[in-house]
Amino acid sequence: MMKNNQDWDYIITSKRPWFNLELKNIWIYRDLISFFIRRDLLTEYKQTILGVLYYIINPVFSTLIKIIIFSKIAKLSTDGIPDFLFYLSGGILWSYFAKCKGIGTGVFLSNKELYSQVYFPRLAIPIANNISELIRLSIQMLLFFGFYIYFKISGSDIYPSLGLILLPFLFLQCSLLGFGFGLMLSSLTTRYRDLNFLGGYINSFWMYASPIVYPLSVIPEKWHYILSFNPMVGVVELSRYFLFGQSSFNIEQLTNGMVTTFIILIIGLSLFSRTEKFFLDTV
Repeated sequence: MMKNNQDWDYIITSKRPWFNLELKNIWIYRDLISFFIRRDLLTEYKQTILGVLYYIINPVFSTLIKIIIFSKIAKLSTDGIPDFLFYLSGGILWSYFAKCKGIGTGVFLSNKELYSQVYFPRLAIPIANNISELIRLSIQMLLFFGFYIYFKISGSDIYPSLGLILLPFLFLQCSLLGFGFGLMLSSLTTRYRDLNFLGGYINSFWMYASPIVYPLSVIPEKWHYILSFNPMVGVVELSRYFLFGQSSFNIEQLTNGMVTTFIILIIGLSLFSRTEKFFLDTV
């Protein structure tokens, strides 16, 4: 005797709402997400001599290069913050955002064979990627605080605030921004492959429009309101205020940045939800 609909584990229907994230299915497939996370972490530096040490080596060498170019040659100010901590903090935050965004951008094209062979919630892979990047960020923040304690003990003029406990919320905003923007680009890239080539230019422009290698104080005041809609401005400036007690942060940067982040996230999720229905016909 045929079962009632209520007895089936899954019901396949011909139509889906225009915005359907399948959150229930994502929870059901949580073990698969865990597998993707382990895969990402174990394969990135597989068969390399130093392995996971690159999580530490990369930000340190990147910071030293920034010090040479922007501090020693370009003579850019760091608002009294030690050069190494200034560039390391900004670099770690930007790297986290850029990787969340970059991995999400190619999610459809780089996983098309997997998507075509078996069903699972399409959002599982970008979610796993973001969690993997969060683990890498945690390792790099441990490195940062090691240097931070050293500079503090050495007598540097850095004054942490109780706002440090709010840093995870800034990381969350950074993650959601990269997640949403990555989903948006990945959805558009299935139709407009030019975005694969434009991604690098977008990344460079966005970085230099954010106070990663310079303090916001060097930008004329008349541009601050426009820049406040760049979510990375509020994230970086507020994190520096929490860490060092010095920045050009104001509440406008936080609120405008959060609004922009929310809009980008909703657009990204909406486009992803629509694109996942037919992308195999176009990639």
